[in-house]
Amino acid sequence: MTAITLRIPDAMDKPLRDAAAGAPSLNDYIVRAVRRQMTLDAARKLASIAPLDLAGEGDAL
Repeated sequence: MTAITLRIPDAMDKPLRDAAAGAPSLNDYIVRAVRRQMTLDAARKLASIAPLDLAGEGDAL
């Protein structure tokens, strides 16, 4: 595991905390958001390298 330090601009602090209100913690909310974005980024890269025929699979990017 790699530790990172995230600096949140003052203008984003309240909106981010409001968005994370239902999460166990602000850290948990941020980690989940980063994981989702990493998964989407990896899927987009994979799709651009080797387009997949997903017909009938019910999946789309």
